[in-house]
Amino acid sequence: MTDNAKTELFERMPIRKAALTLVVPTVISQLVMLVYNMADTWFIGQTGDPYQVAAVTVTYPIFMMMNAFANLFGIGGSSLVSRMLGGGEQEKTGFVAAFSLWAAGGVALIYSLFCLLFDGVLLNALGTDSGTFGYAKDYLFWTVVIGGLPTVLNLVLANIIRAQGEAKTAGVGMTLGGILNVLLDPIFIFLLGMGVSGAALATCLSNTASLIFLLCHTMRHRKESIVKLSLLPKPIGTAYHREIYSIGTPAALQIILAAVSNAVLLRLMSGYAVAAISGMGVMQKVESIPFQAIMGISNGILPLVAYNYASGDRKRMRQAVRFALNRGLVCACIFLILCEAFAPAIVRFFINDTASVTYGAAFVRLRILALPFITAEFMLIAVFQGIGGAKQALFLSLFRKGILDLPLMLIADHILPMYGLMLVQPFMELCGCAFALALYRNIHKRPQIKISGGNQK
Repeated sequence: MTDNAKTELFERMPIRKAALTLVVPTVISQLVMLVYNMADTWFIGQTGDPYQVAAVTVTYPIFMMMNAFANLFGIGGSSLVSRMLGGGEQEKTGFVAAFSLWAAGGVALIYSLFCLLFDGVLLNALGTDSGTFGYAKDYLFWTVVIGGLPTVLNLVLANIIRAQGEAKTAGVGMTLGGILNVLLDPIFIFLLGMGVSGAALATCLSNTASLIFLLCHTMRHRKESIVKLSLLPKPIGTAYHREIYSIGTPAALQIILAAVSNAVLLRLMSGYAVAAISGMGVMQKVESIPFQAIMGISNGILPLVAYNYASGDRKRMRQAVRFALNRGLVCACIFLILCEAFAPAIVRFFINDTASVTYGAAFVRLRILALPFITAEFMLIAVFQGIGGAKQALFLSLFRKGILDLPLMLIADHILPMYGLMLVQPFMELCGCAFALALYRNIHKRPQIKISGGNQK
């Protein structure tokens, strides 16, 4: 995208058109990513084997950690890039982007090696049994040990590309991987008889394909791009490091604490029937449909919020926030009504096991109550990430997952065994939404702060 086009999008284009230009491709790419993540569960569910579905469920917290690393450098780096563009520091954005990619790649490789060495310990800690352990180990190998690097880099690069207003390009890259995954799943799972391993291999290859596409686009258009990504990492100023980590850390904690919370949930659920675990796995896929749409809206609007905050146009920033929040709440209410009305049919779409459908439908109806609250909460967290509101984002990340919800799960499981576990998230998101709204009212009092990375060495 040229400088003139960038200025038009971020500064002069009507807010509705500018927001939709950024949001629509991002939502589509998020939903396509969801489709290929759900494709694994759906195709494996067609085997009718709850043990294989449960195995994918058990590995989910380990897989989620890769999204945490991607958020650390993807959200942290892209937020900084957008604010630098709005603040007139365009010439240094390429250094920040390169650092984000190389740092993310290094962390991903270390995590993949860790999972290779300690896969048995991790899976046992998550409550696998003799029926699910082998399947879970195979799935973990291809998606995390082999596929960890392309998965993380794919997400980080997409965020960097989106930060400069090229949401369509990022969306095309993510969509390419999603389509490939859906095509490969039935071939590997059924035609080649690989089962869970086939689903994992398809995920690995699809993320690799997306990464290759985005890298080729970045290198091919590097000269005319407003963010000139350097091929090798270069030193960046201390202030830039601080900005990346201050915003990226809360974004990563959202995923890490959610993984911890989910691991505790799995551990508590491991005392119940395997069909309940299978039903919970389907429930998590179902609730991720509206959640990914909401994430698409919030991630899409982030560059517009960040740029206009840094340039001093608070009115345009507030207009973007209102637009995103209103559209997100409409989507949330529609999904809430559909899930409450058609939960059994939705769950049966993934697995036609009577017990799993019964459990899954009940779980969906309880957990989906959190949707309107989590919509407002995540929209406002994205605002804090965009404006450099590290303290607000950190507080909300620590509050909503991994701390208070853990003792609440123990209490809820004691009062209402199994089903009480599903009511903890709606309660926590209600409280988190109230805090987010209160914090948002105070951000307009903040003075404008110019970012400076110091001298490059």
